[in-house]
Amino acid sequence: MHPENPGAPGSPAIAYPLDYSFKIMGLAADDFAEHARRLVAAVVGPAGAPPERVRARASSGGKYHSITVVARLESEEQRRGVYLALHRDARVVYYL
Repeated sequence: MHPENPGAPGSPAIAYPLDYSFKIMGLAADDFAEHARRLVAAVVGPAGAPPERVRARASSGGKYHSITVVARLESEEQRRGVYLALHRDARVVYYL
């Protein structure tokens, strides 16, 4: 499934509300996990992406951080809005 085109053939229907995991990769930095969480929270609201629902992992070489933000989504518009915010952010290298 392509995040920007969820209606493409073969894409599963998503029933809202639901908890959704955003995987966000960026260059390693002490504040990247919080930066990623704030990008998601800016779309879904602070209660939808609380700090306790964020997990971070460093790459084997230590150059990148992989962040998982589990957010409570109420609509497809929110999901698309988060992906758009991630796409526009200069610190985000890759996202799923």
